[in-house]
Amino acid sequence: MADHLNEALLKLISLFLRIIQFTLSLVIVGCMSQFLSTLSEHDSALPQTHVAVLAISCVGAVWSLVALLLTCCAGKIILELETTLDLLCVGMSIAQAAMLSKEASCTRTSFWETYMVWNGEMWTGYLPDRRLVKTCFGCAVVAVVLFASTSMMSWAVWMIKKRHQRSEMNHHRHVQK
Repeated sequence: MADHLNEALLKLISLFLRIIQFTLSLVIVGCMSQFLSTLSEHDSALPQTHVAVLAISCVGAVWSLVALLLTCCAGKIILELETTLDLLCVGMSIAQAAMLSKEASCTRTSFWETYMVWNGEMWTGYLPDRRLVKTCFGCAVVAVVLFASTSMMSWAVWMIKKRHQRSEMNHHRHVQK
């Protein structure tokens, strides 16, 4: 009975964290899309690291949504897959944070130098909002923690199911004797 309660509690917490993961991924998608859109409107080159961050966020959002649906009815095979894919998402979120860390922590002047053009007399071009990059960086850091947490929870649920199956098998053996 305690195993079933523990499993249900872990799944409930995991569902809550999955919703937050999905939301954070969508925040990164929205902020990075706005950032890249601003650059593309003014014929500025799109930084490949930012395009990669956008792609990783899309994958994270899709996985979070799928995992949210799977958490309710996860079997042994799905739990193993869920744990593995969550660990991959941890790595992807670390990569996002690493790609954004330089710009998220840079000074306003260095940000201007990156995205504005000095024509000898004045800065030209349109400056995208620096806060978008900072928001994406913060969301990526939080996503690392959340994906690691849900991975550990999936593993714990898998271990509870495994222990429960073992105890049922032992019970059936004693009943048959």
